Amino acid sequence: MRLAIHGRTLQIGSFKQRTLLALLACSNGAVVSVERLTDALWQGAPPPSASKNLQVYVWHLRKALGKCDAADRLEYAPPGYRLALRPDELDLASFEQRVTMAREQRDRGRLSRALAEFRSALAIWRDQALADVVSVPALYAEAAHLEELRLSAIEECLDTTLALGEYSAVISEADAPIRAHPFRERLWAARILALYLSGRQSDALAAYSELRHRLSAELGLEPSVALQETQRLILSGSSLPEGALLVRLR
Repeated sequence: MRLAIHGRTLQIGSFKQRTLLALLACSNGAVVSVERLTDALWQGAPPPSASKNLQVYVWHLRKALGKCDAADRLEYAPPGYRLALRPDELDLASFEQRVTMAREQRDRGRLSRALAEFRSALAIWRDQALADVVSVPALYAEAAHLEELRLSAIEECLDTTLALGEYSAVISEADAPIRAHPFRERLWAARILALYLSGRQSDALAAYSELRHRLSAELGLEPSVALQETQRLILSGSSLPEGALLVRLR
C-alpha cells in the first residue's frame, strides 16, 4: 500500500497499518467505526486489547502522515475514524476520468487519442489493486471491484490498439493479463485476432485451442459462440472484421 501526499511518497510499514489505511481510503471520506475496523484488522476475532491496539496503529499512521504535514487528515469522528480526502486526491478518480475521456474519443472515431488516454489511465496502476492487503476478507469486494475496473480498461485499450492495426502491440500487451486471468475471453479474443490479422494463422488457431482446453479442463465450458465463429473464419482463411467480434464480447 503506497500513499503519496503533496508530492511525497510514504511507505507504510506494518501489515496492520497498511490494512487500516486501505480500509479508510476505500471508505471515500466516510467514518469507519471502531467496531468495523477491529473486526477487519483481526478478521472477525479481535482480542480484548483490539481497541487499544487500534489507537496505536492510528498513532503510527498519523505520524507517517505528519511527514507530509497531513496528520490532521486522519480524524477521530465517533464512532470511529475517517481519512479526509477529496475525491480528486484518489488515484481512482484520476483513472476513471481518463477512461471516460478515452471512451469519448473512441466514440468520436479519434482512436489515436483514445489509445493515448487509455494508456495514460492504465499507467496510474502499479499492479493489482490492494495487492499487499488483498488477503483481508473485509477488502475482498473492494479489491475485486477495482480489479474489474482495471481489466475492463485493459480490454478496451487492447480493442483500440487492434482497431489501429497495431497487432504486434496487442500480442505482447495481452500476455501478462492473460496469464493473470486465463479465462477472460475478451483478452484472448484480442490476442487471437491480432495473431490472425498479422498473418499468423497457425498461432491464432493454437491460441484458440489453448483457451478451449483451459475452459474445458478447468471449468467444463466451451468458448463463446462469437469465438467459435471466429475460429471457423480463421480456419477457412476468410477476411475477418475484427470490430464485429469485439463488440459482441462487450
